[in-house]
Amino acid sequence: MSKCMSKSMLTVWLFMCALALPLPVQALTVKFTEAELQDKVSKVMPLVKKTSFLTVELTDPVLKLAQDKNEIELQLKVKLLTGGLESRGYARLTGSLSYRAEDAAFYVTNMQVHEVSIDGMPDLFTPQVIRMAEQVVNPVLNQMPIYKLKDDLTQSMVKAVLESIEVRNKTLFATLKII
Repeated sequence: MSKCMSKSMLTVWLFMCALALPLPVQALTVKFTEAELQDKVSKVMPLVKKTSFLTVELTDPVLKLAQDKNEIELQLKVKLLTGGLESRGYARLTGSLSYRAEDAAFYVTNMQVHEVSIDGMPDLFTPQVIRMAEQVVNPVLNQMPIYKLKDDLTQSMVKAVLESIEVRNKTLFATLKII
């Protein structure tokens, strides 16, 4: 075998080995402050859900980042109208952040009511108020991006997955990994 032939075979072999090596994983970390998230959620309020005998109105959101759970907590004022009577109170919900690659955007999802307190509301209505609060909040927040990647990043992040979420110092850090 000639030196030229063995040199080119070695070059091809080295090139093939280089292709087999794993490429370094690229990642992007996006930060959201509590104030930025608060502003986004406040813009969609009030939210109202009506049934034939009950109306629930949710207003004045107060958003907090739950550091110990890496979740988004939302406390809302609740106005309940039943048969012409008005009651007021609050509801506390928690949810998580999700990333949709097709939109290159982040959303608050899976909001669940953990606490409801409404003055004068019979306990009989509590499960229905919880259901209605979740039914009115989730469709809105599930469709409203709280952050959209800038156009220059969108193309490179289309095939990205949410790798981690961490809350530190009232700031939510979301790390995306390109796949």
